Amino acid sequence: MYSKLNVKSIVTGHKDSLMNENNSSYKKEFIYLPFMVALILVLIRIPDSDIKNIFSICLSILIGLYLNILVLLISSISSENLKISNEQKKIRLELLKETLYNVSFSVYVSVKALIVLFISSIFIVTSESLNELLCVFLNKDFNYLIQLFLGFFLYKYTIDIFLILFMILKRITVIFSKEIYIENLRLTYLINEENQIQNETEDENN
Repeated sequence: MYSKLNVKSIVTGHKDSLMNENNSSYKKEFIYLPFMVALILVLIRIPDSDIKNIFSICLSILIGLYLNILVLLISSISSENLKISNEQKKIRLELLKETLYNVSFSVYVSVKALIVLFISSIFIVTSESLNELLCVFLNKDFNYLIQLFLGFFLYKYTIDIFLILFMILKRITVIFSKEIYIENLRLTYLINEENQIQNETEDENN
């Protein structure tokens, strides 16, 4: 059962796709930045019921979007009909594989964010003695600390999702812009060929 639920390969594949880039840039953009922004946001405002509703709607939409992107990527794996060199096909396939890991990881993070959202909505401590004890030492009750902790991860996971979304959009654009460029060259060649045949036909008629 654990082997069916193990997502280690997805996490590893996503991390490897990022490590191909500059290592320090990877840490700044995908580790330090989400951590710092999430910390600032949770200190400004802990997610209340209205914010949680917005998060749940956004996460549900994003999961559907990512699943559609997965279908698009899987249907684009075959390069048999592409008029490109084998080396270009190999590069394209590697880029598709990395994007596939990125999308799968985004779905995984989205599910984690939904779990945090669910826990933060139902987990409320009603022990008055524990709340009073924390109020004495920290001037905050236990529920506040729980929401602060869960709110941090909710913000962080959401930021992670959007950062990865931007990266996925960039990679998909690179993949399909090259294919559009190649198709445009092929059509231009065919149009020029047709014009040449038409001109030759007109010369013969004259």
